[in-house]
Amino acid sequence: MADPERCKYCLNESCILLGVSREEMSFHPEDFTRSLEYEPGQMLFPQGAPLYGYSIICEGAVKLVRRMKEGKKLIAAVLGPGDILGLSATRQGHFTLEAEAIEKTRVGFIDKGDFVRLLERYPNLAAALVQKLSDEVAHLQERLFATARQSARSKLAYLLLQLASSHGRVHPQGTLIDLELSRSELAEMAGVARETASLMIGQLRSRGLIALEGHKLVILDATGLENLY
Repeated sequence: MADPERCKYCLNESCILLGVSREEMSFHPEDFTRSLEYEPGQMLFPQGAPLYGYSIICEGAVKLVRRMKEGKKLIAAVLGPGDILGLSATRQGHFTLEAEAIEKTRVGFIDKGDFVRLLERYPNLAAALVQKLSDEVAHLQERLFATARQSARSKLAYLLLQLASSHGRVHPQGTLIDLELSRSELAEMAGVARETASLMIGQLRSRGLIALEGHKLVILDATGLENLY
């Protein structure tokens, strides 16, 4: 694998640029990437904006939001280090979703032309990108099946387990979901009403399946949550 110290912007081991071996890498990532930082709540790009390049998340978390015509919004995904923003843009080159930082976030921005040239020059990068896209399709399929379930409780249980898998870290009592998500955001992701999400979280806490730590959630009993869906 490439030496992560050669890229001063992204030190995350899941970065796609690390798919190039030290022997192959004849470039310095900082030569064509720009480090951009965003504060919590700051928009990275709005829905419908033209695509000028791709952003690899180095640290932090970003939510992708789809605004509907009736004024409602749906959180399509929460992305973290190693994920790439811009892959879901339409063939016409416009973002179909808007991106907003959930916490302080740093990304490495790569111009669209440079990104394409990198994929052409380094087949390992192209293969890694195909794998990442395949994983995203599989995740979206699982989420589609989950949202088709009738029970709001099962939808929320599935969502919490997915967040624990993608944004969790070891906690003395289980797994901490290392994101500060509001009840409204959890509801939008699960596809339920805010009041329902608050009620379900209270019930899961009373059953000893989850706990609160500040504004974050801790999964105490993953098996118990799995049994709910």
